[in-house]
Amino acid sequence: MKTLKYALPICALLLTGTMLFALTTTRYLHVRVNNPVTHEIVRVNVPLSLAEKIIPAINKGELHDGKVHIGKFKTDDVNLPQILEALKTAPEGEFVTVQQKDNNVRVAKEHGMLVVHVVDQRSKENVDVTIPWEVAQALSSDVNDNQLNIEAGIRALENAGDVTLVSVVGKNENVRIWVDSSSSAD
Repeated sequence: MKTLKYALPICALLLTGTMLFALTTTRYLHVRVNNPVTHEIVRVNVPLSLAEKIIPAINKGELHDGKVHIGKFKTDDVNLPQILEALKTAPEGEFVTVQQKDNNVRVAKEHGMLVVHVVDQRSKENVDVTIPWEVAQALSSDVNDNQLNIEAGIRALENAGDVTLVSVVGKNENVRIWVDSSSSAD
């Protein structure tokens, strides 16, 4: 009985410590580019907290103040955040499929995420993009017509769980971008 008296507080302390450790786990954004032809591999592993602080400090090219300008992309009179909210609450399924001679595009909602799959026959590339809804909504927050809010998107990734965001498999290069709690890209 004396053992039980001490075991319960110790178990409670260990459980609390484990929960606090789980809550403070550092999340990493990983990028891996592999060129099988030249045998070159590039790995980038950045804590999301660091990326969130660095992105607003870069004001070069299309990236300014944590937002990236997307060329001639215009939403005109379309309320993108409202559309994303509607899609978030819609049932899962395939929303758009375009099949052409040289490429196929598929947009769907799967496992609670926005999924875009592109097969380009000419370049022999397959591109898969998976975006958690919270991240998609953050990317479209506080922006003009031709912008994405990268800083807000990175902040939203903190709670997105482990997810592969982009996968490109091509003839000359493979690219993978993902988020998890590992500090290495392997």
